Amino acid sequence: MSDLINNDSNTEKEGFFSEKTGKRISIFGLIVIAITIFLYLIFGSWYFEWYFDEAIMGQFGDFIGGFIGSLFSLAGVILFYVALKEQRRDININQMNLGLQTDALNQQVLEFKDQKEELVETRKVYEEQTKLIMEQTNLYRLQNRELKEQSGIAKVQQFDTSFFSYLSVFNNYKNSLNIETKNFFGTLTDKLKDVILDDRSVGKSIENICEKYLEIYNENRDKLSPYFKTLYRLMVLVESSNIDDYKKVEYFKLIRSQLSDDELLILNYNYQTNLGVKVRSYVIKYELLKHLNILDKFEFECGLSGIKKYKLEQFLKFNESFIVDGLKDFGNIETTTDVNKSSLVKLFNLDVELKLIITDNFLFSVTFKLDDFNSNTELTRELLKKIISRHLYTILFFSKYQSPTETELNASFKEDDETIEFLFAIEKLENL
Repeated sequence: MSDLINNDSNTEKEGFFSEKTGKRISIFGLIVIAITIFLYLIFGSWYFEWYFDEAIMGQFGDFIGGFIGSLFSLAGVILFYVALKEQRRDININQMNLGLQTDALNQQVLEFKDQKEELVETRKVYEEQTKLIMEQTNLYRLQNRELKEQSGIAKVQQFDTSFFSYLSVFNNYKNSLNIETKNFFGTLTDKLKDVILDDRSVGKSIENICEKYLEIYNENRDKLSPYFKTLYRLMVLVESSNIDDYKKVEYFKLIRSQLSDDELLILNYNYQTNLGVKVRSYVIKYELLKHLNILDKFEFECGLSGIKKYKLEQFLKFNESFIVDGLKDFGNIETTTDVNKSSLVKLFNLDVELKLIITDNFLFSVTFKLDDFNSNTELTRELLKKIISRHLYTILFFSKYQSPTETELNASFKEDDETIEFLFAIEKLENL
């Protein structure tokens, strides 16, 4: 800026070579031209003729070209010089501005560097804060988890206290029933043995048993009603609790372990009547009657006892697992194939082949070697057909507390020279 001031002062000192001088000379030249023309017109020797005197006009032109042209040339030189000075001055100013801009840019660069360093420091602080927040969050989650675990443990302990208190009340009451009678439930099942069964219909047999059971229940209502109510409250306590489902299963296993064979049999027929409607969902969901022997049910009267009855019982349990697994596979939404499987087992030392085919229809077959089957003394064709048919009805219907028409299942057998095959078919799967 000081250079610019110096240049201005120099311009003022050099007054002749300035724009004003050039303008003055130009104006002076124009004035001289005007005066010359005026004098020439006034004092010239003019004769009013239709043409100009070439000699006079030549003198006038020489004067204008010589004197006035020199003035204009001088003015042009001065103005050109002034223009060069102004251009130089502008260049200096531009250089100065560029210098200032460069300094400003350098200053901005320094500021950007400082800002970058500040951002880096800010980022470090933010990262530290984020890390601290994450640590605090993890600590909070851990504390929250520990509190939940402690709360869960407290709830489980509280539930355990309630559950085992109820279970103790249940067992104490059950034991009180055996004071007058050594085996209270055993005497009840003995009375049920007098029922008349229907060999042709398992549903009718169960109906007759339930009618007999209701008679026995009414005779012992004062003893059985508190027993069933206490057991029901115990099951409701588990089901309505906030514990995990797998723990509920474990508690139901504890309940199941407290029940004797005679109790299971009485409970089975109690739940088949209207007295057990509210409990059926728990019985199915938690398999409360899982350990009830199939052949202990009166509708499965087979005339066998001891080891023979035990072997037939194991055979039927294997059949049930075989069939239930097949139904689960067929009902699995992840598989679209039909079920077609087989298995080899033994019954009374006889080789048996089981087959299960589930498509639109249900077909279960049991095949023996003909000579081996004919030589056995434990099973007859009609007995085996009846036992397996009733077992299938139990698996497919009665275990779900459904009442079939008993026309759903078509039971038959066929034999050739080597084998005898018992066939059990349901034509429409929706009948299940």
